[in-house]
Amino acid sequence: MYKYFVITIIMAFAVNTYGQFGIQNRIKRKTEAHFKKKGEEQAQKGIDAGIDAGLREADKGIEAGLNEADKGLQKFDDWAEEEFADEIVFVDENLIDADHIQWQRLRFVSGKDLIFFDKPFNFEKDNKAPSNWFIKKRSSTEISEFDQGKMIIAAGEGFLAPKVPNPEADYLPSNFTFEFDFMMPISPFSKPMNINFYAKDKQSRKGFWPIKINKNMVTYKDSSAHYPVLYLDENGMDNWYRFSVSFDNGLIKIYLNERLMITYQDEIEPTGISIDYMAYTPIFFKNFILATNSQSIEDQLASGSYTSYNIDYIIYKERLTGRSISVLAPIANMLKDDPSMKLDIDVYFSQSDKKKENKKFGQVKTDAIKQALVSMGVLENQISTNFKGSIESTAGNEDNKKSEMVVFRKK
Repeated sequence: MYKYFVITIIMAFAVNTYGQFGIQNRIKRKTEAHFKKKGEEQAQKGIDAGIDAGLREADKGIEAGLNEADKGLQKFDDWAEEEFADEIVFVDENLIDADHIQWQRLRFVSGKDLIFFDKPFNFEKDNKAPSNWFIKKRSSTEISEFDQGKMIIAAGEGFLAPKVPNPEADYLPSNFTFEFDFMMPISPFSKPMNINFYAKDKQSRKGFWPIKINKNMVTYKDSSAHYPVLYLDENGMDNWYRFSVSFDNGLIKIYLNERLMITYQDEIEPTGISIDYMAYTPIFFKNFILATNSQSIEDQLASGSYTSYNIDYIIYKERLTGRSISVLAPIANMLKDDPSMKLDIDVYFSQSDKKKENKKFGQVKTDAIKQALVSMGVLENQISTNFKGSIESTAGNEDNKKSEMVVFRKK
């Protein structure tokens, strides 16, 4: 009986001890979980506070940087006001859309001989790939009618390279210009759009650096410049920007809305042109011109004639584009300096698929060009304007380039 009692006590102790160990383990686990949760909460609070503080400091840094950029741009504008005072002309904003940019301070001069030109033209089909460009396979790059006329809309990852004869070969001379309009909504996730000095997917990229455009900055190698972000227009749309680059035997000049951003001397020999992008928000493109033999408007007119592909009329704004100033201002100055000089001006307009609309707005564009020159101080008897009609564009048609052409000829 004694043995049984001892065994019973030992077994009871064992059971009680095991139970205590189980309770202790549960308490331990709960305690660990409690403090782990508390620790995570405290850690998260610390992380949140750190992020908030970091964002506040980042915002301060961004604001300070933008303020400094604005000061720099203001200094440039003040200098330009004084330096180019004799070149600035009156601009009637009822006739020309100035877009808050002094377009009449023209420093970029397009090449006069076309290598490649694309509006895109009216024959292009909406929601189809642009026929004049090589693009990335299965990319979201297509034609659409938006704002006014046809344009290319690019989304996601992709590229554009002009379809020129023999694109694998070096098709660029030692002197050329490249320009186009783009609308790139600012997004916190946006990546730079690259303009390359080679034809992507057709030529080697070896030895070439891209020109990068992102948000409000243009960069080439170790040089960069800020450009002013334009506000939405009166219809709530993002404004268009004009990118231009000239290359002359290694001298690169990069412009945004005719404002000189970067000048760079580089020992390169470009072989082609392409644009690549990672567009988290769609990028819009239009009015591409690749040309050679840059010559000032004044020199071309002195030789007899000047042809512009950069004078467009915005139907919904009932005004000429701001870029038109960069053409009309120097011509106005020439005519004012020489009252005996007279010009014939031939105008084309082909933005609509309907002949009646082209005829109507073609005449409106023609009249607006005349009125703009007169508002700049030109005598009416110095200019004779003629609407020459519209071009029914077709694939491969050499006359496509005349779609919005304006020709100035000395009498």
